[in-house]
Amino acid sequence: MNSNTTNEIKYKYDTSNIDWKPFITEGCFYKLFHVDVKNGLAEMIVKFEPNSQCMYHRHVATTTTMVLEGELIVRELIDGKEEINIKPAGSYSIGGEGEVHIEGSGDKQAIIFFSMKTNSDVIYELLNPDLTLKKAITTAQFEKDWKDKWPQEEAA
Repeated sequence: MNSNTTNEIKYKYDTSNIDWKPFITEGCFYKLFHVDVKNGLAEMIVKFEPNSQCMYHRHVATTTTMVLEGELIVRELIDGKEEINIKPAGSYSIGGEGEVHIEGSGDKQAIIFFSMKTNSDVIYELLNPDLTLKKAITTAQFEKDWKDKWPQEEAA
């Protein structure tokens, strides 16, 4: 084998058949894969169009994140200061309880898988610009969305 030849295998998650629905902010879309209210679990995939982002929110659930495409840009508030963390495709993280941040994409589209596990029913809290509580998002709300927006899959 030629030493200049690489056997690198590239993989791209095929999102062409995903039934994306608008999700909270402009340029953000989602697809729920699984919701289990009894066990406090919600799993979804999120697509950020280039240079788009969600709003400030606080994680209540333990959140597992896998960046499938592009890069996830996390603007997190730590001790009153904003820190930026860039997670490239292939990045995996778990945790997030109590984190206050905004997530979004860079110059390219980003596709992110989220698995959220809570002990309280609350998954995360949407925040106003002054970081006061706007609305708590629960597993029950995700279940309603799943049944309303993807009914053929929820029943399967």
